Amino acid sequence: MRSTRLLADSLAHLLSDNALKHLRAARVGRHAELYTSPEELRGLLTRRGFPVHEALVALEARAGGAAFPQGQVLGAACFLRGCPSLRLCDLPEVAEGAAFPIFGISDHLAEWESSFCLVSASGAISLFDAPYGPVPAFSSLEHFLEVLAFAPLSDRLHTLRVDALRGELLAGLVGAVPHPPTMGEHTSGWIGKGVWVKELRIVLADGRDWSSHHGTFICTEDTDLLVEAIDLLLGQGFALGYRGPSSEPPPSEPLVLSFVDENPDLGYRARVRVNVWGRRHAYKISTRPESAAPVKKSQP
Repeated sequence: MRSTRLLADSLAHLLSDNALKHLRAARVGRHAELYTSPEELRGLLTRRGFPVHEALVALEARAGGAAFPQGQVLGAACFLRGCPSLRLCDLPEVAEGAAFPIFGISDHLAEWESSFCLVSASGAISLFDAPYGPVPAFSSLEHFLEVLAFAPLSDRLHTLRVDALRGELLAGLVGAVPHPPTMGEHTSGWIGKGVWVKELRIVLADGRDWSSHHGTFICTEDTDLLVEAIDLLLGQGFALGYRGPSSEPPPSEPLVLSFVDENPDLGYRARVRVNVWGRRHAYKISTRPESAAPVKKSQP
């Protein structure tokens, strides 16, 4: 019986120390029941009527069966087995033809209920979020994983979205320097001390200007750094969004900052109020839905 192997061990010679550190810390493992051999995968694809692209076979051999936080899996066999009804006609089309799902929540694939990453015959990876896409996103598996594991894969991570493409500016504000493995046509990344800044330029035609796939993001587990950044960016007129730990502090704690996330990925015209409470070294963040959004203003 095959044992679970850490994804970082499988890709130790292909990824940066930064990505490997985060994959190891999150214990992202390749589970035997979720992947298969190249020969078995070719047979599965042929029997189901799918083209056998060597890029897909190579991805399965390198990283198939990797289980990530929030139920997302990486590979090909996991989607073939998890969605027996999947057929060639169900696959989204890219310039090279049908693209096969390789990352997402396999239980959602039958109805395409959430976003998925797809690989084409060249090995390039696109993003599909039904009914929008697929759109180009990552040049290769290595590039995809460098961006995916760019910051810690931790439930303690705070992610501040800035609704503007200002990666170099924000990197300068927090003392971060470029991280070459993340640099691509649609992505860029900078690393500082306990902080990661990424700029995503992936645009889905869903009617929203900014989303978890499009904007500039400051990622950190340091709440003091986060609150300083929020204060500075609000003062400069930037629209912001937030994902991360949320808790309701005691009423006695002072309210420090407050803003509205106009693009929280919760549905059409949804809004979320983000409040920062407490004091330095003990800040807490709370979030709650608000009413429909007004007309958006232009960004700096």
